Amino acid sequence: MGQSLSFNPSPAAGGHLFLVGRSQAGFWVARDLEGLSEGIFRDKKDAVRFALCEGGHVNAVMLSPHPVEPSFGRGLR
Repeated sequence: MGQSLSFNPSPAAGGHLFLVGRSQAGFWVARDLEGLSEGIFRDKKDAVRFALCEGGHVNAVMLSPHPVEPSFGRGLR
């Protein structure tokens, strides 16, 4: 009695993972790894904020050291 359990939902329980990086054109791109959502931004801060809000959890964002190009609805390639 009196025992409390913390609830830490796993990323797979809901939400998505996003790859955030700069495109060759100089824009910041946030792409859902499942190809369901993406955004193109002028600032890194806005791309990360979008990914965090859309992803639904604090571990939703992976920053890429390589260029990330928008898919324009074609999914991952």
